[in-house]
Amino acid sequence: MTPAMGCRRCAAAVVSAQRPSSIATSRDAPVTRVGEHAIVRAMLPAGSRTPVMSAEMKKVLIIEDYYALADIESLLCTMEGYEVKVVKSGDEGLTVFKEFQPDLVLLDLMLPGDLSGTQVLERIRADHGAGPKVLVVSALVNASTAPKLEAYGNVQTLAKPFKIKELASRIQAMLAS
Repeated sequence: MTPAMGCRRCAAAVVSAQRPSSIATSRDAPVTRVGEHAIVRAMLPAGSRTPVMSAEMKKVLIIEDYYALADIESLLCTMEGYEVKVVKSGDEGLTVFKEFQPDLVLLDLMLPGDLSGTQVLERIRADHGAGPKVLVVSALVNASTAPKLEAYGNVQTLAKPFKIKELASRIQAMLAS
């Protein structure tokens, strides 16, 4: 174990062009190749918890069409002890939102199908008010788009590419407030 590993938790996620059937997690998981799947190591903050099951678990809905990123986001949230659902389109996101009732939505703006991420955000606000917290994680986030998105209320933005630690701290802060 290296000194760096003592101060942070490593999570290894199997990611590929297709959704993997399982995600392996381990504090000291080696970075290796498994068949055609690449193993990605995501560095989590030192305070990261191991998953726990609880009636009071915070719920996170991830609406992201890029499987590799969705897997990393999902693994990060799971390692923090949150209940997670992942969908790849806006239509699917709205359907799951109604039944899952998440505490936080991680939302990409460029989605396949009939609804963009902005349209999903508009519908969430129209149907549920400003209550549900939304973190827009998109390559379209910039100095021009961020204020428009944040004007919907209870919305924060994070531009792609980003650092895993930044995503983790944003998620933790939003769910703590």
